[in-house]
Amino acid sequence: MQYYKHTDLKEKSKFFPRSMISAEISTFDKMVTREMEKMKIGKKSNLSKKEREALDELREDDSIIIKPADKGGGIVILSTERYEEESLKILNDTETYIKLRKDPTEDTVTKFHQYLDEGEITGILNDKEHKYLKILHPQRPTFYHLPKVHKNPENPPGRPIISGIDSISSRVSEYIDKLLQPIVLKTKYHLKDTLSAIQELEKISWQEDYILVTCDVKALYSNIPHKEGMESIKKHLEGEVDIPPEQKDFILQGIKLILENNYFSFNKEFYLQKKGTAMGTRFAPSFANLYMSTWEENITENKEENIILYQRYIDDILMIWKGGEEELVTFLNQLNTKDPNIQLESTWDRSTIDYLDLTIFSEGNKLYTKTYFKKVDTNSYIHRDSCHLRRWLEGIPKSQFIRIKRNCSKESDFNIQADRLKTQFSEKGYDERSLESTKNEIALMDRNECLKYKNKITKSLDYTTMPIIFSYSQQDREFRKIIKKFWPILCEDPILQEILPPEPRIICRGVKNLKSKITNSEYTAKRTQNLNNPFKQNTGFFGCGNCISCRSTGNSKRHISTVDNRRGKWKIKDILTCFTPNVIYLLICPCGLKYIGRTTRALGIRIREHVRNIEKGMETHSVPAHFKKSHNCNPRNLQFMAIKKIRNNKRGGDMARKIGQEEMKCVYEFDTLHPAGLNMEFELCHFL
Repeated sequence: MQYYKHTDLKEKSKFFPRSMISAEISTFDKMVTREMEKMKIGKKSNLSKKEREALDELREDDSIIIKPADKGGGIVILSTERYEEESLKILNDTETYIKLRKDPTEDTVTKFHQYLDEGEITGILNDKEHKYLKILHPQRPTFYHLPKVHKNPENPPGRPIISGIDSISSRVSEYIDKLLQPIVLKTKYHLKDTLSAIQELEKISWQEDYILVTCDVKALYSNIPHKEGMESIKKHLEGEVDIPPEQKDFILQGIKLILENNYFSFNKEFYLQKKGTAMGTRFAPSFANLYMSTWEENITENKEENIILYQRYIDDILMIWKGGEEELVTFLNQLNTKDPNIQLESTWDRSTIDYLDLTIFSEGNKLYTKTYFKKVDTNSYIHRDSCHLRRWLEGIPKSQFIRIKRNCSKESDFNIQADRLKTQFSEKGYDERSLESTKNEIALMDRNECLKYKNKITKSLDYTTMPIIFSYSQQDREFRKIIKKFWPILCEDPILQEILPPEPRIICRGVKNLKSKITNSEYTAKRTQNLNNPFKQNTGFFGCGNCISCRSTGNSKRHISTVDNRRGKWKIKDILTCFTPNVIYLLICPCGLKYIGRTTRALGIRIREHVRNIEKGMETHSVPAHFKKSHNCNPRNLQFMAIKKIRNNKRGGDMARKIGQEEMKCVYEFDTLHPAGLNMEFELCHFL
């Protein structure tokens, strides 16, 4: 049997061991939940009321678009007209983009699924890879651009980005990148990052007739022709003996599929990128790196005496040239004739130059470096009062002082830049004494240790180190105390006691920040404030009193705007009827017990099913089983109402997962889990 090279890609486990929930696990769950419900959510917000109101106004303001700057860490506020004008200027480049007549998602999904199914049949993809790569509910990619204020602060051009998270090609792109990355690392002139650039510069003995040169490839990602790009990948794959020929063809087919189906939406219109690859797709850097590697073949031929150093980080080239400037200009002009798609914008100087985040300069026979700060750089470090874990916040200054230590060859430069860094963090609310202490600690470090890559230690799966993960909140300390308090109960479980540590390992994930609240990759010309209720009618559930569901349960015509829940009153914010699909609904038994359910069909259809099951006395579901036991299989006086309309993301996605999550949230909000209500279990699978 042919051996194929496999990756570690696989779906996250959604397994929930219902049959293995012991008394200890159940008790731990109940005790922790009860203690958390007692907590007072009285922590003061780190935003004032006026700040929250301003945030809401910004989010709802149709006249402006807020985006992060392409470089420098700043925030750019553009008029909606200016943003759309620049977007259309980019998209009207007919050599790169073409407008489509309709949404191509359905046809594209079919193509990718056929490709992946063939990969599984041949054995190129194993079962885990196939399940991971085959997205059943993809999102449509969307276009946006980042303003290049470093190019023109008054009228910034845009860097086009395709947001393709969970798109049909996103995981195939990830798979291909996994296979191409090892090849990229073996290419001759590849720079991994700033550290590898410093390591190369440390080897240079500087001479007076040397010239520092940097070149930027103009719009590399969007300028790579598909045919030539594919040929470059094919050429690099030929040297990979551990990848069988059939798998090489499969990789090339996948790249072709991604490139030829690189569609996206902008302002409700659909476009196809017919040249280059989108910034945002996972394999784009590998694709660009290997194309540049092919372009670089024989680049130093007959120039060995002139080219002292040649290295490249994707589209940023660093050279050291020996000789005169006229010869250098001639050489650079020759490079610009090698490939019409590769055009270099070059800068050179005999003493100092900026490259990546470094300023490189010469003194005597040695090259030195220090951190390069762009003119458009802003103080974008996170504020000390931001809603994040304290330990995480406290680690940020230290990591930045270490970066300065690594970049600065000279101690005097470190001291100057460290003082600047200290001032910036002080402006963000960090303690000055702590900053001074951290600065002095890093100053004493051996810089040579900063110039080494850390060895990655591959660890086998150790269940004793498996963490408890939850989203950070201002109640973090209380959460940790509660979990630690009841941890011994969990350790009494016959199976878990063999693998659980004496103390729980608790990790917090980040929460939504201001950026996520006021920026959006999806653009529409007009963001109507309430598209779901444009005429501002009264919201609530409007029961008709006349459909089969209403008549069989004895529900008359009614309007319900609020309903009791564990927090007090639940306000129904939509206009809902017996015929509304995709809703969370509430059943109220004649004895007062409640049940929360979900349906993607019209509500009345689902209620009729409940009624039939009650009348038949079925015991396979908690609602009819309760009515058989307590109400003689009679559905009369069963109240029902829709309480929330679930709308899918405009870009698509998994509706069943979303409605399942909302149902479980309502199960908690209305306290309907058995024995308090008729919901028999909390379905965690929707959140896994």
